[in-house]
Amino acid sequence: MADIGKAGFRHVDLSMYHVIYSGSPWLAPGDGWKREIEDAAAAAAENGLDFCQAHSPDGEHFAEGESRDALELATLRSVEACGILGIPHTVVHAAQLPGATPQEFLRENIAFFRRFEEAAERYGVDLLIENSASAWNPEYYLRTGREMLEFVRLAGIGRLHICWDIGHANVQGRNQYDDITAMGKELRALHVQDNYGDADSHVMPLVGTTNFDQVLRGLINAGYKGDFTFEGGCTLRRRADWPHYRRDVTDLDRLADPPLAIQIKQIGVMYEIGKWMLESYGLPVE
Repeated sequence: MADIGKAGFRHVDLSMYHVIYSGSPWLAPGDGWKREIEDAAAAAAENGLDFCQAHSPDGEHFAEGESRDALELATLRSVEACGILGIPHTVVHAAQLPGATPQEFLRENIAFFRRFEEAAERYGVDLLIENSASAWNPEYYLRTGREMLEFVRLAGIGRLHICWDIGHANVQGRNQYDDITAMGKELRALHVQDNYGDADSHVMPLVGTTNFDQVLRGLINAGYKGDFTFEGGCTLRRRADWPHYRRDVTDLDRLADPPLAIQIKQIGVMYEIGKWMLESYGLPVE
């Protein structure tokens, strides 16, 4: 975290996306999982950072048995973790339901989110749905601003709002000004990333084809008050960064993963790009 602070950042996203694995403390009885949260809080404080938002676990939404139980338990604990750390909101993915109609997708995913409604109220944490793209989620019917808004209104869950992923929208070929203004006050967070419109590359802004002027004008006209949170950590790709994997890597290869020192320099450039983008539109940088 110290290196992130040196790059200019003061606020970070807490990712709990990969906490479901064999032997994970997040799935074990008791409060052992809270030690990871305590460690994260201590590391952030030591380096002058705080957590502005979070991302909840990935898992099997509509499977039966242990995998579904693991996702539900880990998600409930991730919401509690946000309450402990004072994080105002966390992204919780909806999921495809193979063969489902758009109406069935809405019904089943709203039922999934209702499982966390009481925890969200108890810990004072908002749940944020996220848009995807049909390129890799062909039966995921949250791709436009209006679809996102319809989901929130149909769900009627007081603490359910929206996170807009700019990179996903670029792959979907969206006019992001129209989408962002359609969501209006329901838009509470962003995933700021870029790509060439072909895959979810997770590179920093201005490396790809996204029209960020559309994005910034949309945010201003929508009255957006949230953070400008980057998800561009694959600009310098490591060997196993989805969806573009370095080819034919062997144990003898020395260049498969860029060293941390160079990655931090790239993160510093990303900070400067974001600062320039916001200042170009008269928006504050904190």
